Amino acid sequence: MSISDNQPLSKLYYSIGEVAAMLNVNTSLLRFWEKEFNLTVSKKNKKGNRLFSVKEIEQIQRIYQLVKVEGYTLDGAQKALKQRTNTSHPEQNNQQQRVINQSQNFTEIIEKLEHIKGRLLQITFESEASVMEIKEDKSKIAQKMLNTTNQVNQKKRSSAKKNLRDSDAPTLFDF
Repeated sequence: MSISDNQPLSKLYYSIGEVAAMLNVNTSLLRFWEKEFNLTVSKKNKKGNRLFSVKEIEQIQRIYQLVKVEGYTLDGAQKALKQRTNTSHPEQNNQQQRVINQSQNFTEIIEKLEHIKGRLLQITFESEASVMEIKEDKSKIAQKMLNTTNQVNQKKRSSAKKNLRDSDAPTLFDF
Protein backbone atom coordinates (compact mmCIF):
# COMPACT_ATOMS: atom_id res chain seq x y z
CA MET A 1 0.00 0.00 0.00
CA SER A 2 2.13 2.88 -1.27
CA ILE A 3 1.24 6.45 -2.16
CA SER A 4 2.58 5.94 -5.64
CA ASP A 5 -0.05 3.24 -6.21
CA ASN A 6 -2.71 5.98 -5.99
CA GLN A 7 -5.06 3.57 -4.32
CA PRO A 8 -8.08 5.30 -2.88
CA LEU A 9 -8.27 5.31 0.89
CA SER A 10 -11.22 3.07 1.64
CA LYS A 11 -11.17 2.76 5.44
CA LEU A 12 -12.32 5.36 7.92
CA TYR A 13 -9.18 5.14 10.06
CA TYR A 14 -5.63 3.90 9.50
CA SER A 15 -3.05 2.97 12.10
CA ILE A 16 0.26 4.82 12.29
CA GLY A 17 1.99 1.74 10.89
CA GLU A 18 -0.29 1.73 7.83
CA VAL A 19 0.28 5.45 7.22
CA ALA A 20 4.04 5.01 7.62
CA ALA A 21 3.94 2.13 5.10
CA MET A 22 1.98 4.31 2.63
CA LEU A 23 4.65 7.00 2.79
CA ASN A 24 7.57 4.59 3.19
CA VAL A 25 8.77 6.37 6.37
CA ASN A 26 9.26 5.37 9.99
CA THR A 27 6.46 5.73 12.49
CA SER A 28 8.77 7.85 14.64
CA LEU A 29 8.94 10.42 11.81
CA LEU A 30 5.14 10.64 11.79
CA ARG A 31 5.14 11.20 15.57
CA PHE A 32 7.81 13.87 15.13
CA TRP A 33 5.79 15.63 12.40
CA GLU A 34 2.73 15.41 14.64
CA LYS A 35 4.56 17.49 17.27
CA GLU A 36 6.32 19.85 14.86
CA PHE A 37 3.28 20.68 12.74
CA ASN A 38 0.78 20.61 15.63
CA LEU A 39 -1.23 17.86 13.99
CA THR A 40 -4.16 16.64 15.97
CA VAL A 41 -5.02 12.99 15.77
CA SER A 42 -8.76 12.84 16.11
CA LYS A 43 -8.98 9.28 17.35
CA LYS A 44 -7.02 6.82 19.45
CA ASN A 45 -7.98 3.25 20.29
CA LYS A 46 -8.28 1.83 23.81
CA LYS A 47 -4.55 1.14 23.91
CA GLY A 48 -3.79 4.76 22.95
CA ASN A 49 -2.59 3.94 19.43
CA ARG A 50 -3.13 6.72 16.90
CA LEU A 51 -5.81 6.21 14.27
CA PHE A 52 -5.58 8.62 11.34
CA SER A 53 -8.58 9.73 9.31
CA VAL A 54 -8.38 10.27 5.54
CA LYS A 55 -8.28 14.04 6.05
CA GLU A 56 -5.36 13.72 8.49
CA ILE A 57 -3.53 11.41 6.06
CA GLU A 58 -3.95 13.99 3.29
CA GLN A 59 -2.42 16.61 5.58
CA ILE A 60 0.52 14.28 6.33
CA GLN A 61 0.92 13.67 2.60
CA ARG A 62 1.19 17.45 2.03
CA ILE A 63 3.90 17.62 4.69
CA TYR A 64 5.68 14.64 3.10
CA GLN A 65 5.51 16.33 -0.32
CA LEU A 66 6.98 19.58 1.03
CA VAL A 67 9.70 18.11 3.22
CA LYS A 68 10.79 14.93 1.39
CA VAL A 69 9.98 15.68 -2.25
CA GLU A 70 10.37 19.46 -2.58
CA GLY A 71 13.13 19.75 0.04
CA TYR A 72 11.61 22.35 2.33
CA THR A 73 12.94 22.81 5.85
CA LEU A 74 10.47 22.26 8.65
CA ASP A 75 10.01 26.02 9.12
CA GLY A 76 9.63 26.51 5.38
CA ALA A 77 7.12 23.67 5.18
CA GLN A 78 5.09 25.18 8.03
CA LYS A 79 5.00 28.56 6.26
CA ALA A 80 4.13 26.94 2.93
CA LEU A 81 1.30 24.95 4.56
CA LYS A 82 -0.12 28.13 6.04
CA GLN A 83 0.11 29.89 2.68
CA ARG A 84 -1.41 26.98 0.79
CA THR A 85 -4.19 26.70 3.34
CA ASN A 86 -5.06 30.37 2.87
CA THR A 87 -4.68 30.45 -0.93
CA SER A 88 -5.69 26.93 -1.92
CA HIS A 89 -9.13 27.23 -0.39
CA PRO A 90 -10.41 30.66 -1.38
CA GLU A 91 -13.97 29.35 -1.44
CA GLN A 92 -13.52 28.19 2.15
CA ASN A 93 -12.10 31.59 3.12
CA ASN A 94 -15.00 33.27 1.33
CA GLN A 95 -17.41 31.02 3.15
CA GLN A 96 -15.75 31.80 6.48
CA GLN A 97 -15.97 35.51 5.67
CA ARG A 98 -19.66 35.09 4.79
CA VAL A 99 -20.26 33.33 8.10
CA ILE A 100 -18.50 36.16 9.94
CA ASN A 101 -20.55 38.74 8.04
CA GLN A 102 -23.76 36.83 8.75
CA SER A 103 -22.97 36.66 12.46
CA GLN A 104 -22.32 40.41 12.45
CA ASN A 105 -25.59 40.94 10.58
CA PHE A 106 -27.38 38.71 13.10
CA THR A 107 -25.87 40.74 15.93
CA GLU A 108 -27.06 43.98 14.33
CA ILE A 109 -30.52 42.51 13.72
CA ILE A 110 -30.74 41.30 17.31
CA GLU A 111 -29.74 44.75 18.59
CA LYS A 112 -32.39 46.39 16.38
CA LEU A 113 -35.02 43.90 17.53
CA GLU A 114 -34.10 44.53 21.18
CA HIS A 115 -34.52 48.28 20.54
CA ILE A 116 -37.91 47.68 18.89
CA LYS A 117 -38.96 45.43 21.77
CA GLY A 118 -38.05 48.14 24.28
CA ARG A 119 -39.97 50.74 22.32
CA LEU A 120 -43.04 48.47 22.06
CA LEU A 121 -42.96 47.85 25.80
CA GLN A 122 -42.76 51.58 26.38
CA ILE A 123 -45.68 52.21 24.00
CA THR A 124 -47.69 49.45 25.68
CA PHE A 125 -47.03 50.98 29.09
CA GLU A 126 -47.99 54.44 27.83
CA SER A 127 -51.16 53.03 26.23
CA GLU A 128 -52.15 51.27 29.42
CA ALA A 129 -51.56 54.49 31.35
CA SER A 130 -53.76 56.38 28.86
CA VAL A 131 -56.50 53.76 29.16
CA MET A 132 -56.34 54.06 32.95
CA GLU A 133 -56.63 57.86 32.68
CA ILE A 134 -59.62 57.51 30.35
CA LYS A 135 -61.26 55.05 32.75
CA GLU A 136 -60.64 57.46 35.63
CA ASP A 137 -62.08 60.32 33.57
CA LYS A 138 -65.14 58.25 32.69
CA SER A 139 -65.55 57.32 36.32
CA LYS A 140 -65.38 60.99 37.36
CA ILE A 141 -67.88 61.95 34.66
CA ALA A 142 -70.23 59.16 35.71
CA GLN A 143 -69.92 60.27 39.34
CA LYS A 144 -70.71 63.88 38.38
CA MET A 145 -73.70 62.76 36.34
CA LEU A 146 -74.93 60.66 39.24
CA ASN A 147 -74.51 63.57 41.64
CA THR A 148 -76.32 65.89 39.24
CA THR A 149 -79.14 63.37 38.78
CA ASN A 150 -79.42 62.96 42.54
CA GLN A 151 -79.53 66.72 43.00
CA VAL A 152 -82.22 67.09 40.33
CA ASN A 153 -84.25 64.27 41.87
CA GLN A 154 -83.85 65.77 45.30
CA LYS A 155 -85.07 69.15 44.04
CA LYS A 156 -88.03 67.48 42.37
CA ARG A 157 -88.95 65.65 45.57
CA SER A 158 -88.63 68.71 47.72
CA SER A 159 -90.66 70.79 45.30
CA ALA A 160 -93.29 68.02 45.15
CA LYS A 161 -93.51 67.99 48.95
CA LYS A 162 -93.82 71.75 48.95
CA ASN A 163 -96.60 71.60 46.37
CA LEU A 164 -98.46 69.00 48.41
CA ARG A 165 -98.31 71.11 51.54
CA ASP A 166 -99.38 74.26 49.84
CA SER A 167 -102.27 72.74 47.98
CA ASP A 168 -105.87 72.59 49.10
CA ALA A 169 -105.89 68.85 49.00
CA PRO A 170 -107.68 67.22 51.92
CA THR A 171 -105.56 65.67 54.58
CA LEU A 172 -106.40 62.91 57.02
CA PHE A 173 -107.29 65.39 59.65
CA ASP A 174 -109.94 66.89 57.47
CA PHE A 175 -112.20 63.80 57.85
